[in-house]
Amino acid sequence: MTSSVEPRPTPKIAVAIPCYNEAAAVGAVVDQFRAALPDAEIVVFDNNSNDGTGAIASARGVRVVVVPKQGKGHAVRAAFETLRGFDVVMMVDGDGTYPAEAAPLLAAPILEGVAATTVGARQPVPGAGAMAPVRALGNVLIRTAFRVFIGPGAGDLLSGYRAFSREFVESVDLRSEGFEIETELTVATVARGFPAIEVSVPYRPRIAGTESKLRAFRDGRRILSKIVAEGIRLKPWRAVAAYGVLAAVVCGPLVASPSTRAIGLGLVAAGLVGLAVAKARVG
Repeated sequence: MTSSVEPRPTPKIAVAIPCYNEAAAVGAVVDQFRAALPDAEIVVFDNNSNDGTGAIASARGVRVVVVPKQGKGHAVRAAFETLRGFDVVMMVDGDGTYPAEAAPLLAAPILEGVAATTVGARQPVPGAGAMAPVRALGNVLIRTAFRVFIGPGAGDLLSGYRAFSREFVESVDLRSEGFEIETELTVATVARGFPAIEVSVPYRPRIAGTESKLRAFRDGRRILSKIVAEGIRLKPWRAVAAYGVLAAVVCGPLVASPSTRAIGLGLVAAGLVGLAVAKARVG
């Protein structure tokens, strides 16, 4: 008597490409991901492009979903709403900065059940000018703020190259409108205790003819505001501790009399106690 083994079904994978005016790059990005994941469904989420991005994607034979509300957050939220039911939903920017050949590496931990989300941790290609110095500095500041207000999270908070399990996509309620969406995805990962894995990927210069939509100071302010607001909501003791230490640092050099010195020392002590309590409560 012979036993038959049922063949494992082919996993359902979708690649979501949020785009705003990426006509010069979207065709190449679609072709690259089609080659890397031949069984995946590729969907372009066209966020009010006026340069023919959607038409170019349609000509490549992929589905195009028009997202009328402006902002990357709206495009990613549309992807989460549209692509429920897939075993893996991969998100990648449409500018050609992320390598499609790394897609199977991001999908594998989810398909194996060891992660609910994976993040492509950007490693700028040396000498290629893929990441401007001001953005690199901003990434460091944002990671530091995240660790202070929320705790350890993904090393690359702002990566636009991620993959998610079906459970992640169907259970997370996203609210961001702009580039703070990646931060919200990381917050959701930490808050819900989803297992996450980082995969190092080369980060390349944008394909010629495209330009970044991110504005360092405007969007950096929105991202930091998101971190602070989520930190206060999820882990208020961290916020109390952080503000106590900040007040002590600011007020310390200004004290001139014994009484104000005492106030300054009190603020320092309060900040240190707050940090100890925060550490004890949140690990």
